[in-house]
Amino acid sequence: MTMLTILFPALSKASAYWMEVIGSGKVNDAVTIRVIYGHIDEYSIRHRDGGNELTLAGDFKMSVIDDKGQKLDVPISRKADCWEGTFVPTHNGSYRILGINDSHPVVDRSKTGGKNVRPIDYLCADFLVGTAVPVLKPVQLLDILTTVQEGIVTVKAFNNNALAANGTKLRVFNPENWEKELTVNEKGEAVFKTTMPGLYIIRQDWEEAGAGNYKGIAYSNIRHRCNYSLMVK
Repeated sequence: MTMLTILFPALSKASAYWMEVIGSGKVNDAVTIRVIYGHIDEYSIRHRDGGNELTLAGDFKMSVIDDKGQKLDVPISRKADCWEGTFVPTHNGSYRILGINDSHPVVDRSKTGGKNVRPIDYLCADFLVGTAVPVLKPVQLLDILTTVQEGIVTVKAFNNNALAANGTKLRVFNPENWEKELTVNEKGEAVFKTTMPGLYIIRQDWEEAGAGNYKGIAYSNIRHRCNYSLMVK
């Protein structure tokens, strides 16, 4: 079983952090988590990159929460082209794999007259062991949950444990990295139909006003971004 979580700043030629989760889906078989930095070329092919951005990937704090509410921190270590950690599922059930990076440098737009923004990114994926189904409750500040039936995906978005506001925009990237915009309703839900097997990334952004100073650079807003991965077979 393999799942990827991508942070797409743009539709093509994008540089991004993503999470790759590899495991058999069986009890007591180790699951590998890889945090990667790379880009998407003009042919929608992903490439792993290095440099300072890959170094910053080590700031992601990774954890796993099982369907009993037990949390396990997963340390990651630097490899040649990624950061990597492992955990071992001890029982059949649903496991949420989470990552948060609140150590990104402030995006400084002051020289061009723009607003400085502090970015905070969240990585997440569901990993199922046995015949389990995903646990349908939020566990982080911005969160996304899904149910799939006959190719129809129902997405439920949350903000600080409450349903996302009616009209909140979500973005879905299909396995070919084409983009579709969704709008959640009064129940915090939106629906889309899958077009092909593979990885779908569902993104929720929320920008909150709040001036501050981080690592010596002032900012006026905080941009939260949650990316949820959905592997469709």
